[in-house]
Amino acid sequence: MAIVDNNVLMRGHRGMIGNVVFRRWGKKTVVSLAPSTKNRNWSKAQKANRLRFRDAMVYARKALNDPEMLKYYRKKTKGMQTAWNVAVADYMKKPRIKEIDVHNYKGKKGNTIRIVAQDNYRVAGVIVSIVDARGVEVEGGMAVEMPNNGYWIYKAMEPNPYSQGGRIVVRVTDSPGNVVTTFRVTEG
Repeated sequence: MAIVDNNVLMRGHRGMIGNVVFRRWGKKTVVSLAPSTKNRNWSKAQKANRLRFRDAMVYARKALNDPEMLKYYRKKTKGMQTAWNVAVADYMKKPRIKEIDVHNYKGKKGNTIRIVAQDNYRVAGVIVSIVDARGVEVEGGMAVEMPNNGYWIYKAMEPNPYSQGGRIVVRVTDSPGNVVTTFRVTEG
């Protein structure tokens, strides 16, 4: 790979000429050979990842056309990263649910459930559903993010007489719309 700094002919050039690829990386132009994909037998996992990466490109294009998202992703860049790199990375990594704390939930109105959710950039929302021991959804709604603590709180609005052995279902989304769902059994 070659890096071109101040060449007037190459400045700002990007794309492919023959078998050579020109890319912008920060304020530099990077030159490399085009990757060969001929006669490649992709595994199912590789095909799935390529499709996901294609979807990430579509997301990044849309996100960077939105002035607010462009500003957000530009703030998150580090070193040679571009807003494009950050948007693609955001799409490619799903959020994680690290903890569902049900110790303060005893099936009474006003009890709280604490969720620790993380993403490489931003958790957009946390949705909680309370399902009783019979499998009936008692209630559900959005958890509230606690500032500077990294966790979310859901406050029960309905009594749940069948809370013991029920489930707390948590669904976490990030900015690109990636969703992760898991549950925790309640002790009542």
